[in-house]
Amino acid sequence: MKLTFLAPAALAIAALDTGAFGALPLAHPGPTVDDYTAAQSQRAEAAARRAGFADLEIVMVQDGNFFLKGQKAGQSYSLTVTPDGAVYPSSAWEASKS
Repeated sequence: MKLTFLAPAALAIAALDTGAFGALPLAHPGPTVDDYTAAQSQRAEAAARRAGFADLEIVMVQDGNFFLKGQKAGQSYSLTVTPDGAVYPSSAWEASKS
């Protein structure tokens, strides 16, 4: 049996080819501070929607804080949603038209 080892650069390219850096899944399994459940992601997105944001995409999660992209009134925002449901938007920028 022949074993093949990939260099870190090759692994990074393979990850890009598989879309590994796209939007995060509904739940992120694994024993790290970045873990979250489907219920947690749904609560974060619901809090952002209550704050008036739409077209939400989870970008990152850390220690219960969700970092999302969202839109409101034709503007794009980066959002932080804390575990208690507080929503903190960035400054707005013009939403891209696709």
